[in-house]
Amino acid sequence: MKFLSQILSGVGLLASVASTLSVTSTNYWNITNDVEGSVRLNGLSFQQHALTTFGQYQYVAFYKTASGYGKHNVNLGRRRIAPSVGEWQYFAFTDYVQTTLDEHNTISMGISGDGKIHLSFDHHDVPLNYRVSSTGIAKTIPSAWSASAFGAVQHGLPGSVGPWTPLTYPRFERIDNGDLLMEFRIGQSGAGDSWIHRYSATSGQWSNIGKYLQGEDNNAYINGFTSAAGNLFVSWTVRETPTPSTNHDVYFAFSADAGRTFKQTNGQTVVLPIKPSTPGIKVYTIPQNSEIINQEAQCADEKGRFHALMRDNSTGTARFYHYLRTAEGKFSKTAIPNTPVPPYLAYRGKIAAAGDNLIAILPDQPKQTVTIWGATAGGGYNDWKRLAEITNMAGEPLVDEERLKKNSVLSLFVRQGGPFGTRKVQVWDFGLAL
Repeated sequence: MKFLSQILSGVGLLASVASTLSVTSTNYWNITNDVEGSVRLNGLSFQQHALTTFGQYQYVAFYKTASGYGKHNVNLGRRRIAPSVGEWQYFAFTDYVQTTLDEHNTISMGISGDGKIHLSFDHHDVPLNYRVSSTGIAKTIPSAWSASAFGAVQHGLPGSVGPWTPLTYPRFERIDNGDLLMEFRIGQSGAGDSWIHRYSATSGQWSNIGKYLQGEDNNAYINGFTSAAGNLFVSWTVRETPTPSTNHDVYFAFSADAGRTFKQTNGQTVVLPIKPSTPGIKVYTIPQNSEIINQEAQCADEKGRFHALMRDNSTGTARFYHYLRTAEGKFSKTAIPNTPVPPYLAYRGKIAAAGDNLIAILPDQPKQTVTIWGATAGGGYNDWKRLAEITNMAGEPLVDEERLKKNSVLSLFVRQGGPFGTRKVQVWDFGLAL
């Protein structure tokens, strides 16, 4: 798609953080008109990943209206980003029509080390929907870009065993050797368990690693599933019923063997599956009715430090908080200063690592803006500064973590506000000086 703007009037580029973090350029592209329907289906915080980079190409997965109100196709786009940024190319999977107007039913994407693109989509307590490219198209880069490179929709993972239903929140994460992990919930809100499966980039088959989180008449809502510095990190809150006000506490675990075993923050191995009552797993006590939003955000930096973005009103005022776990296993919780007070159940944000530094992408729902903030390791992550703002936003931004890590470009998948027909799904690129 035609390149739209170099430096945009709708984006304020502000002062650098300390002397080591600043925004140097800003570009954006319209990907599609957002879908016609009564709910958001593009840009929800638990999509992992709708925008991702593999090699010299960036990929984006999104819904586009197929044939009128409430009927959508999964679409997949790609563009070359190195040595220079190229034009977007798109195609639609027309053999599957998504019709459920439910914000759970988003698209997640993963790319394994053999160059296969994996997609999972359209779930809320239903059987698995999964499809994968039949060739390693992210590695061999065919000139033709079409759905013919993908197999049919499957309701299980080839080579693995279920359960496959009732499934919600599929997530993909590539680990160091190029294998791909898939994580999802089996069960329902307030009563569900979480499972991990592993795709082998060597054999092309999946295997069931097992159930790693188990509810006790409740369920975990994870902030993400993050592979970094040789470890797999997960953090979550627990909900007692389908009602969000029953979210409580902050939990954390990590794995040094890609999900086969897990440890509490002090390095002690825990018995699987992990339950809310498992000793050493709860790292902060926050009671119900504290306006915790489930599935906000997490990341890990190149030094092995873990970071989470969550909010609560435990002090009497709702705030965004940065949770930091050092590589030695010590946790701290610090309010991000000067940021908007988030309304309860408002759009969720993201946190991402840019080298040693942090980027927080925070929606301000009443103002329909997304503000971008930065903090540095040298400043102890206490020097948060606003770097940029995107106007006319009505959704939850998603980050291309791979591109940020490799190219120092903050690439965001966002959804505009406004009516159908004018409301766009966009990708924004912010060049960073670290």
